[in-house]
Amino acid sequence: MTFDITDAWHPTVNPSARMPVHHHRHLAVLGHAHGVLNEFPRHRGGTTIRLPRIRGGRLHVLELPGQSVFAPWWLPASDPTAVRHIDDLYDAALLHAEPSAQERGALARLRDGFRLRCAQGGLTIGEALWQAADALHRELVPSLPELTLTSLTRSPVRRTLADALARLPGGLLPTLARWAEREGRHMWPLLAVATSAQGIPVRIRLHARSRRLDVSPLPTSESASASGRPVLISEDGLIDLLDTGRLIPGSRLTALAETSLHLDGTSVRHFGNTYGNFDVLSRLFAAPEAARIPACADDEDSWHYADLPHGGTSRYPLHLIELAACSTDAHTASEALIAASVSQGAPVQLELKGDLDATVRGGRARLLR
Repeated sequence: MTFDITDAWHPTVNPSARMPVHHHRHLAVLGHAHGVLNEFPRHRGGTTIRLPRIRGGRLHVLELPGQSVFAPWWLPASDPTAVRHIDDLYDAALLHAEPSAQERGALARLRDGFRLRCAQGGLTIGEALWQAADALHRELVPSLPELTLTSLTRSPVRRTLADALARLPGGLLPTLARWAEREGRHMWPLLAVATSAQGIPVRIRLHARSRRLDVSPLPTSESASASGRPVLISEDGLIDLLDTGRLIPGSRLTALAETSLHLDGTSVRHFGNTYGNFDVLSRLFAAPEAARIPACADDEDSWHYADLPHGGTSRYPLHLIELAACSTDAHTASEALIAASVSQGAPVQLELKGDLDATVRGGRARLLR
């Protein structure tokens, strides 16, 4: 039996220049176009819109204000509160004075594509946003491969992971506690996220010393406030949430499930960052072979196909909204930049020109010299 887990792409309101390389790498590494969308929320991750400006030969980046803390990507797109969480980010950006007419057009297209997919039903918030961004990116760059990424809440992969956690040698909770103690951590505040019986996004925490798990509301915005005391949950309860499509595991839980499968003889491949988890688990289980589960080194699953100098030695990646705001000549140029980046395994470093459009076109011209 073989098992592939993909967590390399997160939903985001403005996908970066990692997206095209991710698509090519997904096919090259796995040999198929199907995978799981990573809907695990990051603190303010994927919900910030930034706009680059070239002034006086230097790049300046404006970050538009937003209220999102953790985006509830895994909630169904039929949930009006969850839809509004993403809608509001685009609406606020469109009301801001800074975006150009071209940027407003790109923002509106992403928002409207997201709304349309939410209205069609059957998707999660993350899937609706991923599909809207993917469609726009492939329109701008026709050579971009087409992938199908599905929420873990709707994928049969969740049952494989749940079963693996239930069969984990030594038990799930004792193993988690030993892992946390090895790291010197008394608590992991975001072991997993889930949906409560009332449809509220919640987080699951591990308390290592007392070997217990609890559940509390996830603060999705700055105005969100936790209501009520945390409620205890058993390891069986956690596994059941995963099995029934109401839980998104963090990277540690996923790595535990993959290691359990590997120890049972399943051929496992991981596409996405692993944060050294397999190395830790190989020592925790005294199973050196677990460290050899095939996986890309962190950040080698994808990278920015093009970035710009941003003060000192820093670089700033090109984003979808920025590319969409450029001319068709720049869109054509981006295809050459993507091909070159995939071939060389690293970003193409652009040189700043008069504006972003000229900068992107200049990158292609430099490749052709």
